Amino acid sequence: MKYFLAGTAIALIGVLIAYLLNDWSFIYMISGIVAGVALIWGVLALGTGKNKSTRTTSSEKRREKQQRVTKMKNAVMVAVPNIIAVIVNLAMIS
Repeated sequence: MKYFLAGTAIALIGVLIAYLLNDWSFIYMISGIVAGVALIWGVLALGTGKNKSTRTTSSEKRREKQQRVTKMKNAVMVAVPNIIAVIVNLAMIS
């Protein structure tokens, strides 16, 4: 939940900056970059792991996989509000 709130705060900051500067393209830059970086971070967190030879038990493998999935979910939770901000901005401009 805290990652979703962090993503929402970043999206709101982007909207506030765009409103103050009266240039709505800042939402694309701020929220789009944050969403892109978060999604890339999530994919990289999901794909990377320790060397398989260092894991000896199946519980270590499960625990490591669970940690990677949690990192990926957290990254998606940061990206979702920013993607929504970009889509809403796109819909309002068109």
